[in-house]
Amino acid sequence: MKKIAILEPGAWGTALGILLSKKNEVGFWYQTPKLALKIAEFRENEKLPGIKIPEDIFISSKLKKVIEEADLIIIASPSFNFRRTLLKLKGFEKLPPFLGIAKGIEKETLKLPSHIVEEVLGNVPYAHLSGPGFAKEIIRRKRAEEVIASRNNSLLKKLKELFKIKPLKVSLTTDLIGVQLAGALKNALAIAISLVEASGQNSGTRKVKNDLIRLGLEEMIKLGKVMGAKRKTFLGPAGSGDLILTSTSPLSRNFQFGQALFSDAKKLRKEIIERKVTIEGFDNVLAFHRLGKIYKLDLPMINETYKAIYKNTHPKKAVENLIKLV
Repeated sequence: MKKIAILEPGAWGTALGILLSKKNEVGFWYQTPKLALKIAEFRENEKLPGIKIPEDIFISSKLKKVIEEADLIIIASPSFNFRRTLLKLKGFEKLPPFLGIAKGIEKETLKLPSHIVEEVLGNVPYAHLSGPGFAKEIIRRKRAEEVIASRNNSLLKKLKELFKIKPLKVSLTTDLIGVQLAGALKNALAIAISLVEASGQNSGTRKVKNDLIRLGLEEMIKLGKVMGAKRKTFLGPAGSGDLILTSTSPLSRNFQFGQALFSDAKKLRKEIIERKVTIEGFDNVLAFHRLGKIYKLDLPMINETYKAIYKNTHPKKAVENLIKLV
């Protein structure tokens, strides 16, 4: 894999592109011409401020130019735009394999990224990358353990070679469902955990947080089991590793939303709905609440977070209910 096309890169997609450009030809595509021109001129994405995009990364709003002769297409769109981006590719022939990096689930259809790819483009080779780490730290060389999942062993081997880049340490799995679920679930659960921390109601906050992380992991495994995922996946970097990091770091936007939810999330909620800011957990909570109902599962952390976000349950009441779980 020598030529990589990255579609709609935000912070993480931009960081990956910069890392991959050290050994490969990389192109960025943005649907909005004005945005593509701005990033191409100033060589910076406002979602990853202070980091210069190398001049040899081609940036354009002309999709054909970016994906032409590409060996891999990375779909960097968030879950709520994932389908829209794929639809732009529908008219092209001889598409290369795909790699998705979104940590979310489509709330309208309850489909994971791999399901959407299959629905829109058919049986094309697809892999998904997930794991703990923040773009702004990884691009500054902080080590991160990522997991790549695919049912296509040939694609996995190629991606293993491609991602032999520091500071990433990549492991492989065929549990495509598990890796996608883990990334989406940890965003939803992190909102609940940071909401409790923001309250400061309990003197044993650290213990409560650790207990909630453990319970969150149990909810991950419970839902994963009925959807065909492997328990082992949730116990590794894509599951517990990412859940712990997202639930404890102020760099996490889901963590920030949970904190804001306790005080006053009105402004942030408006920005999320208008898609001015991406907080995957906001939509994921709704999707997983619905999946819990469909599969008749008891997912108390997801349910309490759902009530706090969508049913206007007072944050203090939501916190009290979450603490009672432990």
